[in-house]
Amino acid sequence: MTEVDSLEISNFKRKLEVEFDIKELGKMKNFLGMEFATSKDGIFVNQSNYVLDLLKETGLTGCKAADTPIEPNVKLKTAATNEVMDKAHYQRLVGRLIYLVHTRLVIAFAVSVVSQFMHSPEPTHFEAVFRILRYLKRTPGKAILFKKGEHLMIEAYTDADWAVDVNDRRFTSSYCTFVDENLVT
Repeated sequence: MTEVDSLEISNFKRKLEVEFDIKELGKMKNFLGMEFATSKDGIFVNQSNYVLDLLKETGLTGCKAADTPIEPNVKLKTAATNEVMDKAHYQRLVGRLIYLVHTRLVIAFAVSVVSQFMHSPEPTHFEAVFRILRYLKRTPGKAILFKKGEHLMIEAYTDADWAVDVNDRRFTSSYCTFVDENLVT
């Protein structure tokens, strides 16, 4: 960091102190269930404690780990009304998995699939959620690295799959955004 950068940061902090009651807490280590570590390469972000707590909460700490977050070519369907299971429990689990996607991008597709059934989950939907959790058991401490960049370059990509949803024949789309070669969305 240059002397100019340090001066700008100090000026910014003083302006914040005028408007808000703030404290300097030093380098960030934990924030909202995420753990941060800095190195010469960049910033590592993980949610290992979050994963371990989730596995403990669901009773899966001693389970056999899965190789993939979702069965290949799985086609989940909307539940018949008599098969609907504990909706609130399902929504809580899927919500926690959605938060975990911030540092575990590899589960993003699987989580998007199971999140489509939050209004009426059936046993196969719960099985899919538990498979994601069993996959997470394999690498609870996995982190994502945000590399230091030389330049500010933003790239975005998108894709769509028409009529793939077996329930309503709607399309599914996705996107990703990179800043300095770091996947951010």
